[in-house]
Amino acid sequence: MAAKDIGGALDLTVASLREGVLRLGMEAALPEISAWEERLAASGDPDLKAVAGTLGELKAQLDPSGLDPVSVGALLISLGDQVERVADAEIGERVGDKLSQLGALLGEEGAALTDRTTRV
Repeated sequence: MAAKDIGGALDLTVASLREGVLRLGMEAALPEISAWEERLAASGDPDLKAVAGTLGELKAQLDPSGLDPVSVGALLISLGDQVERVADAEIGERVGDKLSQLGALLGEEGAALTDRTTRV
């Protein structure tokens, strides 16, 4: 996929997440996760394949019958860290700023989700 296409896809993902992961909802989140998982797994880059693996774990955790918000929050934090590392790597060179923004947003959403569910 061309860098321009990836940049546009990143913009759409960031825009979707700006309202918060809970507002995004499962129906919108699952296709988004699947699309990124496929793109990254097909990249051939080990760092991107690791991100794709985490996306697969996230997708599995989003099963409504056994949804664990703390686990989902932890995966979002982990995913945010992975995305930020990719942003700093050579592969993220053309879209590093967008990746950094996405990574930070995922981490914030994961922390917020975890905090909301663990408060007493």
